[in-house]
Amino acid sequence: MDGADQDPFSDPPSDSPQREGPSADETIYTSNFFNAFLANFFFFANVNAFTLLPLYIKALGGTESQVGGIMGTYSLTAILAQPLAGALSDRFGRKRFLLLGASLGILASMGFAYSTQLDARFFLLRLVQGIGYSAFYIANLTLVADMVPASRRGEAVGLFGISGLITIALSPALGEQLVRVAGFPVFFQVAAAAGVACLLASVAFHVPRHAAATSLPPGLSALIPSVQILPPILLALVFGLVSGTVFVFLPIYAKQVGFERIGPFYIAYSAGAIGIRLTCGRLSDRWGRRKVILPALFLMGIGTLGLVWLTSPASLLVVGTVTGMAHGLLHPALSASVIDLSMSEERGRALSAFSTAILLGSALGSFVFGIMAERFGYAAIFLTASGIIMATVVAFHRFGGPTEAAIEEDS
Repeated sequence: MDGADQDPFSDPPSDSPQREGPSADETIYTSNFFNAFLANFFFFANVNAFTLLPLYIKALGGTESQVGGIMGTYSLTAILAQPLAGALSDRFGRKRFLLLGASLGILASMGFAYSTQLDARFFLLRLVQGIGYSAFYIANLTLVADMVPASRRGEAVGLFGISGLITIALSPALGEQLVRVAGFPVFFQVAAAAGVACLLASVAFHVPRHAAATSLPPGLSALIPSVQILPPILLALVFGLVSGTVFVFLPIYAKQVGFERIGPFYIAYSAGAIGIRLTCGRLSDRWGRRKVILPALFLMGIGTLGLVWLTSPASLLVVGTVTGMAHGLLHPALSASVIDLSMSEERGRALSAFSTAILLGSALGSFVFGIMAERFGYAAIFLTASGIIMATVVAFHRFGGPTEAAIEEDS
């Protein structure tokens, strides 16, 4: 499929496949897919364990600014490194970057295990983790896009993403128990062991023949994918802005309105995202990306708006479930749209631009809405974030949206 020949705002041709079920040669459940799923699970088991790193920094006498700087180094590095990682994985091959990302995760984890004093090593190790994340995540997602049937991309990306969603709740919960029993050095060593498991699953991956390394255009243009992917990239920016705002500011807001525990929100969020992917994973493949993306955005807007009126633990669960369902529908459909619009030799660059847009939106939301919350309160930022979502839905409904290109196998 040649992304350059597609209209990014077109509706699906009338002869686009709308299949009731996959044929035997369209299965996504291959040994390669299982390896990618398993590698992703262990990689994010490692990554999400480091949500507890601020506790270790504080235990070593760190200040809030040091916590923010060390944790922020990871995000900043990932934003800067992903475009380069995407381009280089297109040039030198995805599997090399899969192995590189897993290895850097192990190295950083072991570095923390033997760092008993708070110093510049913490910043350096977070930088290594940011590079490792960029290399691994883009390579693995691109390999999944390369190997699954085009007619099942939305479903495949959604199912693949479940491996990471599980670890959002699992890694911190188990990590807290491990820290309590054995301490932080053992905790970091176990995180490194998850990285080793990721590396072994990555070694077992067999790269599809059509996903071989390709040449790149000269100069900075090597980092920039086709302009065709701009619509889903803009939507990814909005998605990152709103979801990042919710995750950053909800814990503080919930305490202000009288909630002692915020954990049920994340459980409901993960359950909603996983449940919708298991039951409705093929909707964007069957109906078209736009018919899923815009309703999912609307659902996210409704969930974000619901935060303004949190009154009980039950309302927190409802909002968590609704926003999780929106995430579970939106992220795979947007990812599949980016894949649809990009040529196979530029998929690494395209998916890195997509992931960077989400991270950039999240960082932008944290900065802008943090200032806004100080002046107008947290309810105002959730109301504004919901308004941004609704305005985006109206704009894309009126003027067009992500492609609905015919689903066909790449040549």
